[in-house]
Amino acid sequence: MKKEEFINLRSWFKDYVRSFHSEDMLIFQNIKLKEEHTIRVCENSSQIAISEKLDEENYYLAVTIALLHDIGRFEQISKYRTFHDSESENHALLGVRVLRSSGVLSFLSQKEREIIFAAIEDHNLQKIPDGLGRKALLHLKLVRDADKLDIYKVLTDFYLIKDISPNPVLEHGLSDSEGYSSHLIQDILNNKISSIKDVRNCNDMNLIRLTWLFDLNFIETFRLLKERGYIEKMISTLPQNSEISAVHVHLNKYLDSMLDNNM
Repeated sequence: MKKEEFINLRSWFKDYVRSFHSEDMLIFQNIKLKEEHTIRVCENSSQIAISEKLDEENYYLAVTIALLHDIGRFEQISKYRTFHDSESENHALLGVRVLRSSGVLSFLSQKEREIIFAAIEDHNLQKIPDGLGRKALLHLKLVRDADKLDIYKVLTDFYLIKDISPNPVLEHGLSDSEGYSSHLIQDILNNKISSIKDVRNCNDMNLIRLTWLFDLNFIETFRLLKERGYIEKMISTLPQNSEISAVHVHLNKYLDSMLDNNM
């Protein structure tokens, strides 16, 4: 991909998002949230790509995937008033469908299009699937890292203001009850990525998000995670007790070990 092609796609993205603007405040609020999220995921992707010394073609392919990774979210929130895939439809698959039907990527080679579609389709899976080619795997890992970094920002920013500026879409209808599932603590202590299928409340969901640390792929991602203090910010949303303190210590040790081993 070339810089000019990315710039043209960015213009298309802005026009596409604008078409979903609404006087419905819940929809408008979350359209803006996802638009701003996308911009920051592009910035994260750019930083990781530069740190990995990607050539120009792969750099612009990476930021293009970041630009388009959540394109399905805009139709999802407008149609279903939720970002909860299980209560609407898989936003990644919806995004691929939007891109295929629009033909906006028709100027690219088939190989480039398929790498973009594969990265978008798989970016929200619990684990990376087997069988991807080297280049497709690189770009999938990159967008997953860039996306997770900004989801941490979106959520930790939200928890600071949720009492005065609630957004039910971000809480997925989960209870704000006390307590959490003990098996999620064990998953973290065993460096295991947890499944969302047994989530009971917001605390459970935030513990699962902390297990994303074990799914990160690039040294720059770990560096940015530490620099921005996301582990501490996520921990602060949870009950403060000895179990959560142990989780905090374990996650910081894991993060430091990844940074030390790759410096």
